[in-house]
Amino acid sequence: MIYIGLTNDLKNILKKHRALKMNCYKGNFGLNKLVYVEEYYDINQAIEREKELKGYPRSFKSNLLSYSNPNWECIQSYWMENMERAVAK
Repeated sequence: MIYIGLTNDLKNILKKHRALKMNCYKGNFGLNKLVYVEEYYDINQAIEREKELKGYPRSFKSNLLSYSNPNWECIQSYWMENMERAVAK
């Protein structure tokens, strides 16, 4: 399953998914692998991109993920380390 979502607290969402504590649709499927992230500082741009991606067929999304992360490896640790470094600066 490919889940596309928007959040202003990815770190917290990832923790909840890992612990399977989500009380909504996506939590019931045990989604626990972050394979792609796009960051936006303008919420309107983020919302538009989310709508755009959700409108694409699965094959397009799969190709996008494979292009940026060919093995669909979990990037959660990498992402969190980089975020902590950015906050520390």
